[in-house]
Amino acid sequence: MNENRWAVSLSVYLHLVPVWVFGKSIACVRATTALVTTFGVAGGALALREMRNRLWWSAPLVAGATALLFVHARLGFESVMMASFFFLFLWAYSLYRERGPRWIIAVLIFGAATFYAYTAGQGVMLVTGIALFFSDFRHHVRVMRARPALLAGAFLLALVLASPYVRYRRLHPGAVQSQLALLDSYWTQPLPLSRKLGLFARTYAEGFDPRYWFRPNLEEGERHRMGERPFFPPVFAPLVAIGVFVCLRRFRESSLHRAVLLSSLGVPFSAAAANLQVLRLLAMLVPATLLTVVGLDWLFRRLVRLPLPAAPIALALGLALGLENGRLTRNALGGATAWTRDFGFYGIQWGAPQIFGAIREELRHSPNAEVMLTSAWANRPQELIAFFLDDAETARVHLRDIREWDLHPKPLNGNEEFVMTGEEWNVAIESGKFAVDAPFRTIPYPDGSPGFRFVRLRYSEDATALFAAEAAARSMPQTEDAIVGGERWRVEHSRSDLGSVADLFDGRRDTFLRGLEANPMFVDIRFPSARPLREVVMSLGATPLFHATVRAFLGSGEARVAELTGANRPAQDEFTFGLPGAPVLATRVRIEVTDGDGSAPANVEFREIRFR
Repeated sequence: MNENRWAVSLSVYLHLVPVWVFGKSIACVRATTALVTTFGVAGGALALREMRNRLWWSAPLVAGATALLFVHARLGFESVMMASFFFLFLWAYSLYRERGPRWIIAVLIFGAATFYAYTAGQGVMLVTGIALFFSDFRHHVRVMRARPALLAGAFLLALVLASPYVRYRRLHPGAVQSQLALLDSYWTQPLPLSRKLGLFARTYAEGFDPRYWFRPNLEEGERHRMGERPFFPPVFAPLVAIGVFVCLRRFRESSLHRAVLLSSLGVPFSAAAANLQVLRLLAMLVPATLLTVVGLDWLFRRLVRLPLPAAPIALALGLALGLENGRLTRNALGGATAWTRDFGFYGIQWGAPQIFGAIREELRHSPNAEVMLTSAWANRPQELIAFFLDDAETARVHLRDIREWDLHPKPLNGNEEFVMTGEEWNVAIESGKFAVDAPFRTIPYPDGSPGFRFVRLRYSEDATALFAAEAAARSMPQTEDAIVGGERWRVEHSRSDLGSVADLFDGRRDTFLRGLEANPMFVDIRFPSARPLREVVMSLGATPLFHATVRAFLGSGEARVAELTGANRPAQDEFTFGLPGAPVLATRVRIEVTDGDGSAPANVEFREIRFR
């Protein structure tokens, strides 16, 4: 899900026909992903057959024995499609090298599919494409001289395949920068270029670290792994090492062995632009599978020289890999409790079919009910609402958190049915502001513990007094220190719920200090000594209307005032406030920003403040 950002995604289009034919369902999404994955691993096997690998048929079983593929394919992640098309790209490239130049068309098509399937595929194809172009440069030149018409056709096809990306970049020129900022990439931070390049090199190298792949990686989210299983079985590690050895030994004589080895170089490229995360690295499945089978083939050829019968050895290998595939399947069908006990937002985000099945029943039974569904249990749950419910049902389901009613008094007319997590249930019970009825419906987690409670609420007799006391406490400002240019500045500001004052002076507009509810929100900065000041430059969060006032106080206590009213949606880079009579010697600057007309609480965002 791209949330509120733009990204190319071929997987959206691949799901269109199955959904049109079979309708929206989890089974349809998973089956489509599984079908593409099947074709992909079959392509990997066929690429190995072009390499004269006697165990080429084992590639699907090798890939299926990895928790990396198993988890992500069954959950329908688009990164699996990227890896699948990468398999097919290498198969097409092997045909191009072994069967004839006409297969360059398939190379371009599957390369583009890899590129568009998932954002990380762009880095995979960029590096792999360059590596294969130069490693087989003489062959490409011979093809161009012998088949100029084919070359012209391939060139035109490449232009057509590139046009969606060119159009995307023209329509959304800041999309890549926004994506990097969202990932908190060091490329968006005010660091020297040498430091950024060093971070890139280090992160890129970490993508090849065997410990990441062959040891349990508990830093990755629960939904991206199967308990404590490593992404690749540890027994594959020596086989991959043998595969690397074989490919290096045959690097000069065999273009296909070169392609297998070089295919790994592009995998960490995109991930290294921010930080390692398995979805961005999932294409490592491709070289790992191929190298494992190359290593198996090397061992197999030596075993049959002993001599040992080839058929029983191959059969034993197939049975061992098949059993491992079966074991993973059995664990998955046995339920999520087979490998986790974390079912919430930071776990496997369990419960969508169960929750929405129950919501549909409640909507049918209670025509006036409005369901307030917790937003704290899954990524982008609004997309799940549209997936599981029709338009009429969607209009009666709202993503809400009980904390909204706990923070400010809001109407409760008796038709609201709250669907809460355990944490939200505790908030409702412990706040003292609610008279909470017993849940009229509970959806248990797979381990039997209460997962989601359907609850009706009303305010308690003490709610008014409690709200008043909390509002008074929240109106008290906060004071923090910030180190700016070696100086310690004392900063007083309205109570915040996100960020810190250091985010106001870090040179980045993707970090911010957000007010909890103050409208206007103020930031009051005291300098250790008077400083010359001509203007204040500020960036803010998006809002349709704001009014900002900047007051620069002189040593005498006199204030120079600059004001601005405007719109900031979409968010502009900066607003500049020129001070009357500038330059002035200021000891203190107070900035107030009002969202809208100031009549309602607001989350005002101060992103960056600079003084000139």
